[in-house]
Amino acid sequence: MKALKLVLAPMDGVLDAPLRRVLTDINCYDYCESEFVRITDITVPSGVLLKKVPELQTGGATRSGTPVYVQLLGQYPDVMASSAALACRMGAAGIDLNFGCPAKQVNKSNGGAALLRNPDLISQICTAVRESVPSHIPVTAKMRLGYDNSDSCMEIAEKIFSTGVDALCVHGRTKADGYLPNTVRWDLIGKIRMQCPVPVIANGDIFDRASAEKCSSVTGCSTLMLARGALYLPNLANVIRSNEEPFSYEKMVDTVHRFVAAFDHFNPEGNIFARMKQFLSYLREYYNELYTMDIFKRVCRCRDVYEALSLLDSTVPEVVGSGAVLNEI
Repeated sequence: MKALKLVLAPMDGVLDAPLRRVLTDINCYDYCESEFVRITDITVPSGVLLKKVPELQTGGATRSGTPVYVQLLGQYPDVMASSAALACRMGAAGIDLNFGCPAKQVNKSNGGAALLRNPDLISQICTAVRESVPSHIPVTAKMRLGYDNSDSCMEIAEKIFSTGVDALCVHGRTKADGYLPNTVRWDLIGKIRMQCPVPVIANGDIFDRASAEKCSSVTGCSTLMLARGALYLPNLANVIRSNEEPFSYEKMVDTVHRFVAAFDHFNPEGNIFARMKQFLSYLREYYNELYTMDIFKRVCRCRDVYEALSLLDSTVPEVVGSGAVLNEI
């Protein structure tokens, strides 16, 4: 496989600072993006930026040194610009603009994928942000193929890349597609890449080395963004980049321990047990013994995170002894 650049995606409510720390400690990512910071009609307060992106206090990078781009989501060009400028002054390694989030609550307030219906406004936002951010700091944008359909994908892409952004990430689905299986259109990402004068980052349904290779081949993109797949298999980036062996069940359990420690570092008062169960709900897509041996259900019946970790530890010899086969995604 040709050398690829890999980006860890933003996933609101999931890929927060603790998981960014863990996954960038384990893997070699070129950079990662924060969960979106919602921008209303006023410049975002610095405290909000620090809460969403605590890496701003450590040089705009995770513990491994992986750069963190701050993702902004909003509809007012001037306020998006002032918020981006503030994030850069606070140490952001880059700025990403969200025109792809399909969440109903976000779209209802004209954010994320809702803006795909107004390419001119997208252009104004990109222009204002690029002009407000120092030239040495990258500005990227993420889009979907359209709102209800993909008919305008080329127009939207052109509106974005003509503003001087440094890269364009394309999720190969429309807003209407959500995350439905068998809806991703890598071929359309490829058409956009052929017309785009800046790097295009392909995103959507990259779950293993084979799908990464196929996505790169179909789209022609040399940079891929990993999202759900990075949660299903913790060392996915290294599997793709260097053909590393997928983490064993035992290493997966160790990753959960790492996550609990990272969560306690960033958010000691938070509900770590709920977040650990959320992480496990993604991991069971690859580690099917969490289903077949009722381990996930047993974890959910635990009283707290410490009992749950002890239970997971006790299942390692149980799983190894069973000869369970990892799931094919």
